[in-house]
Amino acid sequence: MSTTLNKPGNAVVDVADLALLRDALREQQARAGRLLVQIEKVLRRAKGTTDAGVTNASFAPARTSPLDTMKGVAAATADLREGNGNLSAVRMARLFGVSVSQLAGWLGRTKQAVGKTPDADSLQAALGYFERVARLRLALRNEREFRQWLRTPHELLENATPLELLAKGDWQALADYVDDLLTGAPT
Repeated sequence: MSTTLNKPGNAVVDVADLALLRDALREQQARAGRLLVQIEKVLRRAKGTTDAGVTNASFAPARTSPLDTMKGVAAATADLREGNGNLSAVRMARLFGVSVSQLAGWLGRTKQAVGKTPDADSLQAALGYFERVARLRLALRNEREFRQWLRTPHELLENATPLELLAKGDWQALADYVDDLLTGAPT
């Protein structure tokens, strides 16, 4: 049985039809939301790769995080820095449980170049993303838990592991995700 409403000017509206239209609109809104997420991912990837498919995020400065200015947060990653204050690719690779060669590939560099100067100024912007991810150690008990987290698929990361995102060059997305986890911001 259908309910109708009389509208001014003798127009009759079927309430069931309105409900169907409302449901269809909600489905379209959800679809549009999913498409926007996909567009954002494609744009992030496009910004993070060259025509040859080599990650160029190391040439773009990392977006700053609200956690950058907190003393305790900065101290939590002091072990990843050399005496000159620069982040070390060798220390970063060790923490993330990957080889220097693998990290160098993610950075779009050769193992020899990264091995020769692991704290080069030219690596700092890219390593900044990895440092932001490493901050998650603040919320975990030890580095073993951190490495386990890196290798575990996460629903909010579309069931990818954080290491898979790093390998694909989705550094910004993962760093932002960790910032959200640490600050309690919605994802």
